[in-house]
Amino acid sequence: MGMKSKSGHFGSGAGGPSIKTGKSPIKIKGDHNYKSKQKIFDKTGHVTFNSISSRREFFLGKSVARLEHELNKHGYETTRRASTHRGSRAKFIVTLNSTKERNITQIQVSPGSKRHGNVPYVKISTSDIGRIKIVASDSKSYKTDGKENAKILFRRKR
Repeated sequence: MGMKSKSGHFGSGAGGPSIKTGKSPIKIKGDHNYKSKQKIFDKTGHVTFNSISSRREFFLGKSVARLEHELNKHGYETTRRASTHRGSRAKFIVTLNSTKERNITQIQVSPGSKRHGNVPYVKISTSDIGRIKIVASDSKSYKTDGKENAKILFRRKR
């Protein structure tokens, strides 16, 4: 993971996605492609649930600076901020020019916390498809209180 190919795109992991929305997990069919060639961003910087889901490992293990660079490369103007929650080590990348073409409003990068089982995750907030949380583990290691507002994608098995 993290190795860049000649095409300039990052590889992704294997297996099908698991998504948790609220209390009941949902399994999405037809997303078992190990080496997805789908791009995350289209030419205007827009993302879809399918583009994020098929390339979810792209967001894991990246620094805030690297993710911010990717957003800037696709036309987003960004700023960084720390979490306002006491004791949180999460960092936020906030977009300043979100439009219907560039639909990401912010990205939260969390190295893990006691609340979620000390599992790193990246949460992507968008203006049209809601929040998508990409968790760097399986569903057994991730703790939830059942009040999630985000669609949860877990790292696929390699």
